[in-house]
Amino acid sequence: MITEHGVLPIALGDNWAYALPTSDGVILIDAGPDYDGAWETLAVQLDAAGLSTADVKYVAITHAHIDHCGLAHRWQAEGVPVVASELESQSFLHGRNIIGYQTQFVFDYMRRVGVPEERITGFIEAREKMRQAYRSGDNTGGGVRRERWPGLIRGTPFRADQPLSDGAEIRLGDRRVVLISAPGHTPGNCVFYEPDTGALFSGDQVIPGLNSNPGWHFDISVEPPDRFRSLPAFADSLDRIEQLDISYLYPGHREPSDEVASEIENVRRHHRKRQGQLRDILADGPMTPYQLLSTMFKRLPDRRIWQAMAEVTGHIDALVVRGEAQEVEVNGLTTIQLV
Repeated sequence: MITEHGVLPIALGDNWAYALPTSDGVILIDAGPDYDGAWETLAVQLDAAGLSTADVKYVAITHAHIDHCGLAHRWQAEGVPVVASELESQSFLHGRNIIGYQTQFVFDYMRRVGVPEERITGFIEAREKMRQAYRSGDNTGGGVRRERWPGLIRGTPFRADQPLSDGAEIRLGDRRVVLISAPGHTPGNCVFYEPDTGALFSGDQVIPGLNSNPGWHFDISVEPPDRFRSLPAFADSLDRIEQLDISYLYPGHREPSDEVASEIENVRRHHRKRQGQLRDILADGPMTPYQLLSTMFKRLPDRRIWQAMAEVTGHIDALVVRGEAQEVEVNGLTTIQLV
């Protein structure tokens, strides 16, 4: 059903893509995930609104995670140009390895911040069990969480047809959508804003009822690889987005919402809480990031260690960037202390 903002939300497993009909065709926000039947599901929803895949003239992608850009190669095969932030261009070339290619850098960093080798091994083993369960179709054994899509999602590498700079406009027919650079969730993350309707297509930057977790990202073009401080960039992007005249939020996951300001404040509240906890713990003396993690999350399973360490490191980064804490090396380990 087309909304009051002239938007057709398209449900694809756990994701939303958004079709914006214009007088000259359709702008599609996010390509959609690529799983068996995804293209057909997308086509059916377009057809129900009197549209078709042939009407799509642009596909605009928020970021390089494969649940948002997995079908980009299929759109290109159909002759539809794919546009995205120029800051994300190299990431699309990794396809489904967008996270996996960084694995060794992540494990090396885990060791530097104090994660014991046995926990890294436990994480690797837990991840392999999960993969085996997904491959075998076993959705019950070992407590493995079921996939959020009807099938395993694929990630075919591709190159954006038009890398766009911050503030670039996509114009089609009677509609105009603006790319807003919003680094944080990924280094080249962006959102799309339609000034005439006040609609924000936020991808994973703002998700109603959920604190999007900026992960670990490494720039491998330099030696040694440089870690991107995701959470401070994410917070800066929230500040920038808040300055827009937004009337409605169309996120990449969960239901659209008109509670934009409160959703942003909920994320900030969560950040303040976590960073306050870290300051309270560090008041007792310096700790490694892993010691901080172990104090905050006492019963964390090995399979969550990557995600949880990324969150704790992000909040440490926020304290460091604000000058409230500093990183020092003690016996070869990164240690955090209050300033």
